[in-house]
Amino acid sequence: MPSPYAFEEKPDWRWWVTSKPLEGKPIHRWQVFPHSFTDDLVEALIKEWRLGAGDRILDPFVGAGTTLLAAKAQGVPATGYDLSPFAVLAARVKTAAYHPNKLHQAWHVLRSSLEPSAWNGAAGQYAPLVKRALPGRLLGAFEKIRRNIASLPFSEKERDFFRLALLAVIPRYSRAEANGGWLRWTLRRLNIRSLPAALERQIEMMLTDLETSLSQPVDHWTARVADARRLPDPDSTYTAVITSPPYPNRHDYTRVFGVQLMFEFLDWNAARRLRYQSFHSHVEARPDRPAAGEYQPPDHLAWIMERIRKANGRVRLARMIEGYFLDMYICLKEMRRVCRPGGRLALVVGNAQYNGLPIPVDEFTAELGERVGLDCRKLIVARHRGNSAQQMGRYGRNPSRESVVIFVRP
Repeated sequence: MPSPYAFEEKPDWRWWVTSKPLEGKPIHRWQVFPHSFTDDLVEALIKEWRLGAGDRILDPFVGAGTTLLAAKAQGVPATGYDLSPFAVLAARVKTAAYHPNKLHQAWHVLRSSLEPSAWNGAAGQYAPLVKRALPGRLLGAFEKIRRNIASLPFSEKERDFFRLALLAVIPRYSRAEANGGWLRWTLRRLNIRSLPAALERQIEMMLTDLETSLSQPVDHWTARVADARRLPDPDSTYTAVITSPPYPNRHDYTRVFGVQLMFEFLDWNAARRLRYQSFHSHVEARPDRPAAGEYQPPDHLAWIMERIRKANGRVRLARMIEGYFLDMYICLKEMRRVCRPGGRLALVVGNAQYNGLPIPVDEFTAELGERVGLDCRKLIVARHRGNSAQQMGRYGRNPSRESVVIFVRP
């Protein structure tokens, strides 16, 4: 059946819907989240939509803050929300306005306290995941540095800068290594005496990035913990939305970043609650969401779900896919509410495939957006990415679209 939506192929955007280019870009590289888009995409949309200092952009899935940082570079105010306190810290630190002299002074104080001989291995109460990932004296060393950062006689903003630097170093030492949407265990033989040098390299890189960046007033770019299904803003706050909801790929970011979350922010129970409340893109989510009695699934979804159930009878997978589009509907409804009339929205989404059946997330998103009162202008196809190795082995190569769904709020 032909699609009712207008498609536009833009293969020159193919790198803009991946996180890889951010790994080499100043400030962005301080923390990169998987399945994120680049600042090039945000800047292109800002220019196409002619946004300026009188506008405000929303990113309700702020991740590591790419939208906010790109908007800051263009002088357009922006607000970001995320359920993950780690994501909010990264976005807030990247967009903060710092006095370099204060950071250098704080670094001088912190560096003088980095003494491996004082790291006796004692550590406080941590979840088993953290203890296993940072075994022996390693966890005690990280905790000691964490406490030294917390006691720095500077503002919370400056302390947050060093908190993010320390969290960025953890993956280099952790035995829990991110592997797609999960963690795998690996054996690292690293001496804790190398930790001061690793932290110094991270902080010096961050300080160098700041020296080459433009400073802007901090109050125009903010990030806070909030649920995209319950945005805290009043109606008609924003002129644009640029965001990427999680893909329905079963990736659980509370696990991918579990060590950082449970080292710095959450205990095991709080991390589990965050996992349950996540956008329903993985099978363990069971969110408490706003009522949406009027919701009707996309027309073609029931046909797909019937065949998936017949193929494998996997209840949690079926519940995830159905919950995913319910969450998408609720989030789109909220985005429409907080957008001003004439506001533009861009959602980066990735299609999926289960049991050889393609799930056109971009078309379903367009359909749900129109049901909440948005006008879908077009679907920009940025690239076609391969299906998983498991799916490819059983069903052959069947690339899935990665698209930018463009709406206007009438």
